[in-house]
Amino acid sequence: MKRDAEWWTKKNGKIKCLLCPHLCELSPGESGICGVRKAGKEGKLKLPAYGMISAESADPVEKKPLYHFHPGESVWSVGFTGCNMLCPFCQNFRISRAEPGIGRFKNPEEVVSETFLSGSRLLAFTYSEATVHYEFLLETASAAHEAGLKTILVTNGNLNPKPAGELLSLMDGVNIDLKSWNSVYYNKVLGGNLPTVKAFIEEAAARCWVEITTLVIPEDNDAAADITAMSRWIASISKDIPYHLSAYYPSYKYSRAPTRVPVLKALGLEAAKELNYVYLGNTGIENNTHCPNCSKVVIQRKSYRAESLLIDGKCPVCGTKIPGVFPRENFSQARQ
Repeated sequence: MKRDAEWWTKKNGKIKCLLCPHLCELSPGESGICGVRKAGKEGKLKLPAYGMISAESADPVEKKPLYHFHPGESVWSVGFTGCNMLCPFCQNFRISRAEPGIGRFKNPEEVVSETFLSGSRLLAFTYSEATVHYEFLLETASAAHEAGLKTILVTNGNLNPKPAGELLSLMDGVNIDLKSWNSVYYNKVLGGNLPTVKAFIEEAAARCWVEITTLVIPEDNDAAADITAMSRWIASISKDIPYHLSAYYPSYKYSRAPTRVPVLKALGLEAAKELNYVYLGNTGIENNTHCPNCSKVVIQRKSYRAESLLIDGKCPVCGTKIPGVFPRENFSQARQ
């Protein structure tokens, strides 16, 4: 199903896409860096991959990762081809760099129906960079809210402010990649824009529940000073934003060795000087949530098993309010 895109204009006989900071200028038949937004011969920006779902699965919400948003619950996850960044270490390149439009067409109502059939009340747009399918996300998230579902977005945050605000108004929980504190690295190596990502994080934090992830790449972004700077900036928004430091593994164009666990632990200690909730991902390390006041474990995690000890969203020992979205407490659920 082909559909016209939003957020574009004409300039010098070309279509200029306004969705992300690349501002791609396209001649008829050309696609943007994302691979899925294409200039049509009739002079409009088209969406030839509209509604093409390339991956779908029921996942634990912790896989997104979201640790303070419906912990222990299952989320129906859908993904698409395409991405507006070019990370050479992409952990999901088989999806993000796949031939545009691969998958099965589903309309927004079908995605909502499948979410209910999965037994979940959470719908996530994830796996690769879903925001390049902006129009489908808007329509599906709107349909999901009308049906009583909550929506989740996993994103690189490389989206211009106006479309970002519109999209975030329809999201309940968001995990955003903050890939580096070096704007030149962001631009030259990753094909992204650090100021745009920072603005996206600030907008998201004002609208919905937010958690942030940094994939720690040896030799690229593993300097303690950079992690400290990112953590300090996140804390300037809120010390209660959960920060996930995840281990990299060789993928796509990178063959260098995986992130060493001792390095990740040391970086986690640095981040914890600024933030109340720091988690280490892709390691198998236990990631319990501790009360920042008395250090009591308030959510226990092992693999994808979560057990909440919260009482009315508060620490059962000292009564400190734990930030997050916890609709079901005193639960214990296992995921295969």
